[in-house]
Amino acid sequence: MSVADLERLSYPPLSLRPGGGRCRRIRLSLIASWRASELDRRLAAGESPEAGALLAIRGRRLTSRRFRARVAAGLARAVRDAEATTRGFSAAIRPDRREVIAARTVLATLDRRLRAPEPVSAHGIALLESLLTDGASPLYRPTEPGALGSQLRAAAAALEPLARRDGVRVGEEALG
Repeated sequence: MSVADLERLSYPPLSLRPGGGRCRRIRLSLIASWRASELDRRLAAGESPEAGALLAIRGRRLTSRRFRARVAAGLARAVRDAEATTRGFSAAIRPDRREVIAARTVLATLDRRLRAPEPVSAHGIALLESLLTDGASPLYRPTEPGALGSQLRAAAAALEPLARRDGVRVGEEALG
């Protein structure tokens, strides 16, 4: 069953039940939680959070202050782990030390951006979340030197909401 199928499940009309709107929101929130990884992949691929109710709910969660702080903490932990001189035993996949140290500046910039009050896009957060949670990502297994830095810069650019990116593009065209 796909996410689209879940959005179209047949339920009694919400207007027949007291508080039907609240029940629908709760139901969709639960479904969005269950399908978080699939929705994150779709958002990371560039699908708009406005494309469906589940994507909108997941997009709001990803861009919340709490989730942004969690992603920032994960990036900071990767830097700490890479800079650690002693390594204890752990079942966790360790970040690639050379790549993380080479990308420290970008990681520090992302940390400040994630903790700032300005809005961010779900697309950028989903990209960062996939870097942190995928053991085969350039954070842990780079395919070539600089791969992590490239993906971090792409995620940083994707963090900017579309309206803001369009404004920058228009400003550049006016200068050219």
